[in-house]
Amino acid sequence: HLCRWVDSMLPSVVSEAAWMECVTAFDSKPTRPVIALNMSPTGSRASAVMAWQMSDGRIALVELLEATGAPIDTATLGPDIQALKMEHGAKRVAFASWTDQDLARHGRGGEQLVGKDFAAASEFFARAVMQGRLAVDAGAQHITADVKWSARKPHDSGSWIVTPADPERPITGFLAAVRAVWWASQPRTVPRIG
Repeated sequence: HLCRWVDSMLPSVVSEAAWMECVTAFDSKPTRPVIALNMSPTGSRASAVMAWQMSDGRIALVELLEATGAPIDTATLGPDIQALKMEHGAKRVAFASWTDQDLARHGRGGEQLVGKDFAAASEFFARAVMQGRLAVDAGAQHITADVKWSARKPHDSGSWIVTPADPERPITGFLAAVRAVWWASQPRTVPRIG
């Protein structure tokens, strides 16, 4: 019998090897970026990330902010996230209503991405990583550290959502990344002239 320690009995979202294939340096300037945030249920960790479509068809992903506290002061952090939104010209901010509402209420343009929409985002994110359609900034160390602690939580429908492999180890960067990549991947509309 082979016995060895594993982080979780749940299947991982993506392999660490596939993720590392997506980590790269790039010079793409944000075009119609979206921001997503996530705060742990205990309020001890929060992350904000940004994503946008690049001209080569990949989706760029960068880490904007990582905060810790016991708990985090949302009255201070909320305006910081709003300032990042203004600085980068992001029109939308995605969040999880159950954990991020207090943080999201400090700015405008926040929209919940939960339930079946989050399941679709989770599945798309995994496919984007496996197909190499994601360009992860080499500086996104917190998101990269979350990869091995992320897991697939199955649903009765056959779909699944991203969840922490260990409830004691928050994966706020990874959860925010899933939301940002989903919105950044939406097809662009071409304005009709005439």
